[in-house]
Amino acid sequence: MKKKVVLSICLLISAAWGGGFGKVSIATPAIDRTKILSADIPEAAADLSGLVLTLQDLPQGFTEMSSDDVANFKNQLSQGPDFKPASIFAYQKIDRKLFQLQLLIGFTVQLSNPIQQATFDRAIREGFAAKAFSQGLNLNKELPFTHPAALTLQDKIGEVSAGWRSQGKIKNILMNVDMTLFRRGKIGVFMTTIYLDGTTPTITISEAARKFDSRMMELKPDLTQPQ
Repeated sequence: MKKKVVLSICLLISAAWGGGFGKVSIATPAIDRTKILSADIPEAAADLSGLVLTLQDLPQGFTEMSSDDVANFKNQLSQGPDFKPASIFAYQKIDRKLFQLQLLIGFTVQLSNPIQQATFDRAIREGFAAKAFSQGLNLNKELPFTHPAALTLQDKIGEVSAGWRSQGKIKNILMNVDMTLFRRGKIGVFMTTIYLDGTTPTITISEAARKFDSRMMELKPDLTQPQ
């Protein structure tokens, strides 16, 4: 049964990203390059493909989700014309004896210029991204999820951050969907964890985000300077 639930969650998250969150625009308005100096041309995108949370960062019991699931997540996110993931990671923990089920999924985007950073910050502060993700969750009318409610993050994460929680049933099992967005320097991050209602997640979204924030500063110090 839990394998079916995990499959349903993967399909739901893919739909939410493709149908909602992936359409959040962080595009920079078109620039007439004939009228600007070479120093003003936006920098080339850095390679962030290896910037992921690892199993070593997580409590014991987590495993990597299948490459097919990750590829599907990435494909759905790439549907938007202005939104491309720079890196993506996905882990799961299934413990039938303890009746534990938790998924942890996240991705990064590079925000190379102040306009992109300000747009991303606004999506965090005003909840645009959370609403878009929630709309994506509710594309399947048979699996309604609640409107995202503000979720307090226990740790200081990034330069700008916020958290939300939504709740709904998957395969008639009540699930919590906790999510956070944060920006550190020129990198934007979205993370979500899905777990059984009434249980304590092995790692909270705040703890996972704090670990990833620290990892970003360690691996990409040039891109995580305050902007």
